[in-house]
Amino acid sequence: MAEVSSMKQAVDVLLKKGLSKREILTNVDNSHFPFEDEEVVMTFIDLQIECSSDDEFDKLVEYLYGVN
Repeated sequence: MAEVSSMKQAVDVLLKKGLSKREILTNVDNSHFPFEDEEVVMTFIDLQIECSSDDEFDKLVEYLYGVN
């Protein structure tokens, strides 16, 4: 599994795994991720760490939806 070092890389991994933008947003704050794929779960854990503040969460939304 490739190491994910940033929020954008985590999002890109999850999108390539077939998750929708909505699935990413609704699962980023879960304590248990309902996915069988270990890489998806580990990527969500990395994404949680990257988006632990409101400012970083806003950057996640901006990256997903191109909102400025």
